[in-house]
This record gives sequence, structure tokens and C-alpha cells, in this order.
Amino acid sequence: MRRSAFPSVTALVALLAASACTQDFDQFNPLPSPGSSGSSGGAGGGQATTTAGTTGSGAGGTEQCLNGDDDDRDGDVDCADDDCSGFTCVAVPEGWQGPGILYAGPAAADVDCPADFPTRVDVGGRDPVDEPATCSPCSCGAPDVECEAPRATVYRGDACDGFNATLEVPVDRCFVVEGIDPGSYRAAAPDVDAARCEASGGEATLPPPRFATAGLVCSPGTDTGGCEAGEACAPREIDAPFEQGVCIWREGERRCPDGFDERHEFASSVDDDRGCTRCTCDADDVGCAATLTFFEEDGCQTPIATASFDGACAEDIPPAASLSLEVTATGRCQPRGGAPTGTIEAGDDKITVCCAR
Repeated sequence: MRRSAFPSVTALVALLAASACTQDFDQFNPLPSPGSSGSSGGAGGGQATTTAGTTGSGAGGTEQCLNGDDDDRDGDVDCADDDCSGFTCVAVPEGWQGPGILYAGPAAADVDCPADFPTRVDVGGRDPVDEPATCSPCSCGAPDVECEAPRATVYRGDACDGFNATLEVPVDRCFVVEGIDPGSYRAAAPDVDAARCEASGGEATLPPPRFATAGLVCSPGTDTGGCEAGEACAPREIDAPFEQGVCIWREGERRCPDGFDERHEFASSVDDDRGCTRCTCDADDVGCAATLTFFEEDGCQTPIATASFDGACAEDIPPAASLSLEVTATGRCQPRGGAPTGTIEAGDDKITVCCAR
């Protein structure tokens, strides 16, 4: 079983210290362009921005409410500035990360974080999409066949009647007919003693794990200002496709702290045992054939006729000075296996996101 896991959320502390970065959650690939303010993908269907205004009339120009700077030079920063009435100070409980805004839906990798929330944290998802493995076709090499020794029953009379004797016929060598003048004979194709075929194929190609509902948190980082220690400036209202409310998050299955009553739980790993059944070769269609060649001269010179060992009575036996019997394999091995197997399920590693409405 292969286990695909997100990095520990504890490691996100260092991540949030950067003003812009990406988060690589193993096989769940985030969009590698934090800080982008472009349109969101099909999951959101529009510009992903906060609705609160960030304009001001100070001598310095416009107050940007989430960058930790006094942009309009009026002595107040971010949430402390009257121009940032659409923002509020949020206390982040001890042990939690935040604040941030949450997207929960399909194709989170196609959703851009707003410019004011440049740091993206992919927090896993719910309901892994169980896409089966693609298996390369199974095939079999040429059969390696061992045939039993062929035998022929020789009759003195015609129509395979009368006195007879069963003889083991030598294979792949010339033998001289001496003192034998049969009236007829019967011989069946030899049985297969052993047959082997080398199997190949059945290699698995796994679609990357993905969730039907993926979780994405966008954070302004740690540079916001205008709040007390342990607090951060955050918007009061959020535009779609993001959930309403400011959110905090933490690794594991957690109860939400007071004031953050909307709980979202995401799996941050998957248990993936998808693969393909082993390729094998079925030798049931492999057989043996025997062909007897009659020669006019000793030493198997000058062939005059051939006959197959097919179990029928042979009466028209040409006069021959020597004989040679060749045994060959017939048919081919049939491939089996190479079918998709296994499933992908949510793993035990969880991330809890709690939001305040």
C-alpha cells in the first residue's frame, strides 16, 4: 500500500513567514503562483477578492489593509486605520494557524488566492476520486513445449486389424526400416508433457490522487498590523468562491475553539493500493504435432511422402527405405490478468479548519 501524505501543518509556520510562496502537498499539486490576482478557475467562476474597501485619503495615498504598512501616512496601520472599516482584528487561538479564507470545492489548483491573501495552503480534501489504474496489456512469448514420446501401433493386416505391436518412434533422427512390412498403422499426436510461456505486461499507471472536494486556505501571511499581540487583521466579508468567514486551521481532528463554530475536516493523506493483477499465461491451447516422412533411400534421402500422427488408421503406406519423425508444438499461450485492482481512500491524517461567521 502506498501512502501519500501532506507535510505537517506545524511546518506551515515557516511557510507563513514568507510574503509569497507555494505549498507542495506531495501528489496534491497547488497552483505554483501565490500572489496571483487573476481569475479563479471553473470552481469559482470569477475574481477571487475580498469585498472590503482598501482606499484612503491620507497624504501618502491608498491604505492597503493587510500589508503591515502605513500606506497613507496618517499614523495608523491596517485594522487601526479608519479607512479599513471592512476589516477586523481576529485573535488566533494558541496552536492554530491563521487567519485565512477557505475554498472547499472541486479543482482547488485552478483557484487563485486573492492579492491580499498571497500565501496558499492546500489542506487536503474529502471524498477521494476512485480512478482505477490503467494496466498495460498482458502478452505471452512463444510456448516452450515438451512433448511425450510419440508411439505408433503397427498392424500386419489392413484396416488396422490383426496382429499388432506398439512401438516408440524415435524423433528427429533417421531410422532404417528393416524387417517391417506393416499392412497398416495408427498413431496419435503425442501429448504435451510440459508447456511454459513467459508473461509480460500488466504494468500499472496510476492517475494522481485527487479529491472530489478539495480544501484551499489563503492567508495574508504575518505582516498585517493594527491589532493587539496574538491578533491579525482580516476582512469582515469574503467574495466567492471562498467561504464566508475568517478561518483558522490545525493538523489533526480537532474541536473548534469558541468563536470559530463552522468546522471543516479534510484528509491530508490517502491510502492508495491501486494496481493491476499479475499477468500469467494459460497453456491450455498448446499441443504437439508429429509428422512422419517416408524416404526412398537409406539415410533419409529423397522424400516420397508425409503423414501426420492424427489417430486415424493409415493403410496406404508407401514403400520406404528410411523414415524420420518430427515433433513440433502447436497453438499459443493465452494471456490472463492485467486487470485493475485496489482502491484509493482517505487516509488517517487530518486537517481541521474552523471558521467564524
